[in-house]
Amino acid sequence: MSEFDPLINHGARESFYHKTIRPSLAEFIGTTIFVFVGCMAVQTNDVGSIALAHGLAIALLVTGLGKISGGHFNPAVTLGVTISGGNPIVVSIFYFLAQMLGGMVGAAFALAVLPESVYKEIKGGAHTLGDGVYPGWSILAEGILTFLLVFTVLMTAVDEEKSNLAPLAIGFAVAVDIIAGAKTTGASMNPARSFGPAVAYSKYGDVWKHHYVYWVGPTAGAIAAAVIYRLLFASGNRRFYAER
Repeated sequence: MSEFDPLINHGARESFYHKTIRPSLAEFIGTTIFVFVGCMAVQTNDVGSIALAHGLAIALLVTGLGKISGGHFNPAVTLGVTISGGNPIVVSIFYFLAQMLGGMVGAAFALAVLPESVYKEIKGGAHTLGDGVYPGWSILAEGILTFLLVFTVLMTAVDEEKSNLAPLAIGFAVAVDIIAGAKTTGASMNPARSFGPAVAYSKYGDVWKHHYVYWVGPTAGAIAAAVIYRLLFASGNRRFYAER
């Protein structure tokens, strides 16, 4: 072993920390805060206020932590960004774990803070289908809403021709989606946002019956957004069949 090998190994550890661990910690913290704010906002029982709280929270978190992790805070966004070539697969796996853990911690904080009567009334901020809403159509609704969110992220924050207004645009996308879908599916667009509160609320009741909707819909929407982005609208090397 040469005298320089320890320096090389140290550099590799530093690189892994800065490229994987540090951004994953940012995703964990950001998702924790987002889910906590989202669950707390549901107690207002006003769709506009709930949409505004989610949208502003995302805009602020993307502005603050986006330069470290890209500001996903959502497994569906991470999936879309990965398919679009914006994130290495290994890093995305760490992101997914951090986001799911963050979702559970954020929901646990809401459980701890809210009075039990209020918490039960809003089902801990967990997502459930509206009265008379069929699961199949709910998947379609979640898919379309997630498509709008992920496509906005790709066009404004991932594309080579990025926008300085990306945090605001992403926040608007979240707010608009919630206004449109709150009474149908709750407008999750985010498996971590749905999973964490469902786990926390399980001590009081069952919100798992149609939980698959909040995985299948966002996953399909994210994949569709990424494929359409890369086929038709991506700039430079992000686009399939790009001139090289």
